[in-house]
Amino acid sequence: MDARVRVEPAGVELTPRAGETVFEAALRAGLSWPTICYGQARCTACALKVTDGHPVTDPPGPEEQGVLKQLAQRRRGSVRHTRLACRLTVTGQVTVEKNGVKPADESAPDPH
Repeated sequence: MDARVRVEPAGVELTPRAGETVFEAALRAGLSWPTICYGQARCTACALKVTDGHPVTDPPGPEEQGVLKQLAQRRRGSVRHTRLACRLTVTGQVTVEKNGVKPADESAPDPH
């Protein structure tokens, strides 16, 4: 099965390559994905919620687990199904929720 990630509410679909993170696939597809640290697993701005396809997501590694634990403490609640796009890899079809995702050209200011 090919890896595919549907990003809502933007309604865009990504096709990550083997071993490629959702964040890397989004950049390759020309999307603007909220981030501050650009894939260093530090800012949590890229965090998303996996809404469907949990069995085909690779489990979070120790680095991501630590960052998610800090995020849960800041939010004072559960971060169940929350993952960092800069660390999440998938092997099948997944749907995620992430506000602020858009084509990169839409994020640039209009010169007119």
